[in-house]
Amino acid sequence: MKNAILTAVCLLALAACDKPASTDAKPEEKNAPTTTNATTGAAATTTATATPVPVTINDSDLSTPADFEESAEKAITTKNYKTELSTLETEIAKE
Repeated sequence: MKNAILTAVCLLALAACDKPASTDAKPEEKNAPTTTNATTGAAATTTATATPVPVTINDSDLSTPADFEESAEKAITTKNYKTELSTLETEIAKE
């Protein structure tokens, strides 16, 4: 369950962190000509960057606590709940 939530959070963070294409200028060379003609300057300013495609996530792809409720009710009993709890605590401590 925690892994599913962590996965969903990571996907949302990844979608929010899209960076635009790099616009770093290259350093000029020492031997490069110092004059430029008007067409070269105009062509350089009209280049467009590609827009990133938005990420879509279907609701059916996300796991919720309700998805695991039935299996947890069958697997965890009054006799083994302490063992299950310690197992979960150990898994959480590893992360």
